[in-house]
This record gives sequence, structure tokens and C-alpha cells, in this order.
Amino acid sequence: MSEELEQFKSECTKLVEDKKYNELLTICETKLEELNKTSSDDKEFLAYVYFAIGYANEPGFKNYDNAIEYYDKAIELNPDFTEAYYNRGVTKHDLGNYQDAIEDFNKVIELKPNDAATYNNRGSAKDSLGKYQEAIEDYNKAIELDPDYTEAYNNRGNIKSNLGKYQDAIEDFNKTIELKPDYADAYNDRGVVKSKLGKLQEAIKDFNKAIKLKQDFTDAYYNRGVTKHGLGKYQEAIEDYNKVIELKPNDAAAYNNRGSAKDSLGKYQDAIEDFNKAIELNSNIADIYDNRALLKIKLGDYPGAIEDYNRTIELNPNDADEYYYRGNMKRCLGNYIDAIEDYNVALELKPNDANIYEKRGFTQYLLNKYDKAINDFDKAIDLNTVYADAYIDRCCANLALRNYIKALKDFWLFLMVKIGFKRTHKH
Repeated sequence: MSEELEQFKSECTKLVEDKKYNELLTICETKLEELNKTSSDDKEFLAYVYFAIGYANEPGFKNYDNAIEYYDKAIELNPDFTEAYYNRGVTKHDLGNYQDAIEDFNKVIELKPNDAATYNNRGSAKDSLGKYQEAIEDYNKAIELDPDYTEAYNNRGNIKSNLGKYQDAIEDFNKTIELKPDYADAYNDRGVVKSKLGKLQEAIKDFNKAIKLKQDFTDAYYNRGVTKHGLGKYQEAIEDYNKVIELKPNDAAAYNNRGSAKDSLGKYQDAIEDFNKAIELNSNIADIYDNRALLKIKLGDYPGAIEDYNRTIELNPNDADEYYYRGNMKRCLGNYIDAIEDYNVALELKPNDANIYEKRGFTQYLLNKYDKAINDFDKAIDLNTVYADAYIDRCCANLALRNYIKALKDFWLFLMVKIGFKRTHKH
């Protein structure tokens, strides 16, 4: 490396450390013009200038496409330029081009096989592609190369959490916190796992710590709100959702959850407004429509609930429960034939659901189709031998058919279920 290049690198590094990206871009463009004027054949120097321009475009101006273009030029001039491959991989990762990012990280590892950060970043890209085991192997390698690599422990912990290996995940988060006690993300992530394990109070302590370390940590406020919501502390949950919305005004999930908490407090109009806002921000989240539909049912707005279920079915056409709920609303409005059509679709998708058979049977009963109703009640009882509603419904259908002995037997079975006796299932 020439002394001039070494000095230029040092100058660029200092500007990056000081986050003076405008100045970095200026000196690089000046140097590029100078090298072009002198027709310099110093490919290493020219490659570094392109690399530095790429870097200035990335964190400085968020111009990722420009950054990649300059990294391409740097690599073309210097095919062994590991930093350019690495930065290009990181940029592609940030753009969601995970497979392309992996290819760049592969090249870095080929040229520099002991770089822990590259294994960590490749693991992150594989994680995003759902290649969890391969990602864990990369995090393992990163930790082997650098046993104090906090981010690798934390990333590995998150994958283990996603795989349901909660205790192993907590051990990784504990190690992260041991190495870096002020790592807010680790407390937040550990809190999420504790919440999944039902350790809600411990989870809240972790979210509190994360927020203390990073006061604008929207994920921690959101997660603490969800946990308080689960504990029935609806007003406290609302305060956390308020903070998320203050910091991140376009967060549809925060409006949805705040609406749900307000619903639980009986603040129905406020809840509807939150669900409406959530849908305005993101009209493709089925849970929001579900929550709004349930609230409309409380308010007696069955047609409005059906409209919401129509939308959930558009979003999730293979979700049996949505057809079931919509069928219930249609039945309540007296649209029995349409309700049965919904129950039919629900049973095609979920053929062993006793509730759907019972509701379809009850609707058949309302249509005076007593034999069909009894067939559905039979099926519901076969699937759930302690289904009280199915026994009393079948009792009513048998009475309508003047099958008095069968009706009496069903009424007796209904009483037995209600007081806690279990019917023996015959094979």
C-alpha cells in the first residue's frame, strides 16, 4: 500500500468515525477527479475511493442503490477487496436481498475465513430466509472466533426463541447481558421469551430495564404493553401503547392493541376509533378486522361484523374460524341458508370441529330440518362427548320429531354433563 493511499484511508476513517459523510463524499469525489485526470493505473487506490463513496452514500444519505453501484466498481477493480464485499452484503441485507447478501458474505469468508462479523451477518441473512439451523451454525462459528461477540449470542437467542427452545434462548440472552450489561435489545428479547413462558412479572422487569437503557425503545414499550394487557392491567397497557404511538405514529399494531385494551375497559367508541385508525394504516392485518368485528357484535352491529369477516376471509381464505364466525352472524340475522353455506366451508377446512357441527345443526333445526340437525348433533357429540349444548339441541330436535324417549335420554345426558359426569366413549 502506498503511503498516499494509507494517508487517504486514515483521513476517510476519521470522517466516518465523526459521521461527517458530506465531507467524506467531497474528498472522495475530489480524489476521484484527480486520479482520472492523471490517468492513474493504481487500481487499489481507485477501488478504495469507489468503496469510500459507496460508504458515504449508505449511512450518510441512505442511497443504497448508489452505494451498491460504487461497491460494484470497487470490486471490479479489486476482486479481493473484502471490505467492499462485506459492505455490499450488509447493504443488500438491509434491502431484503438476503440470498445476494449471503453470496457476498461467502466471498468474504473465502478471502478472510476468520472474520466473526461476517459469519454473524451471514447468519442473520439465513435467519431471514428461514434457514434457522444454518443460521445457528453461523452464529456458533462467530462465537467460536470471538467468544465475546454479544450480537451473535443475542441473534442466536432469538432464533432459539423462534424454534421454541426458550430456556436455551434465555441462556444466550443472559450471556449477552453478562458481556454487555447495557445492551437494551437483550433485555427486551429476554422479556419476550419470559412472557412466552408465562413469567409475566419477570418479563415486565426486563422490559423496564430495556426502556431505562433506551428511552425511545418502541419495541420494549409495545411488548410491555402486551404483557400488561395479558395481566389484565388494561390502563397501564394503554399508556405503553400511547408511548409507542407517540414515538411511531404509523404503527398499526399499537392502535389495534390499544383498541383491544379500551374494549376490555368498556370504552367501545374509543376502541372502534383505534381499530379504524389501525386499518387506515394497514388494511391487510386480519386480526384488526377480527377485533373490530367482536366489538361490533357487542354493540349489536351484526351487519358491520359480517363486513369485517368478509375482509378477514379475503385476507385468509383458508381460515375455517372466519367462515364459522361469519356464519354465526348470518344465523343471528336470520340468514339461515347463507349461514349453512359458511358452516359447510368451515367444515371442509376443519372437519373435526364439534362447534361448527353444533352450530350448523342448530341452524338446520331453525329451518325445521330436524333429521339433518340430529346428524350434525351426533357428529358434534362424537367429537366432544361432554358438549352440553349439542345434547340439549338434539333433545329439542327429537322432541320436534316426537322421539320422546330419545329426547328424555338427551336431556338426562345434558344434565349429567352440566353437573360434571363424563360419558364413556363407545368404540
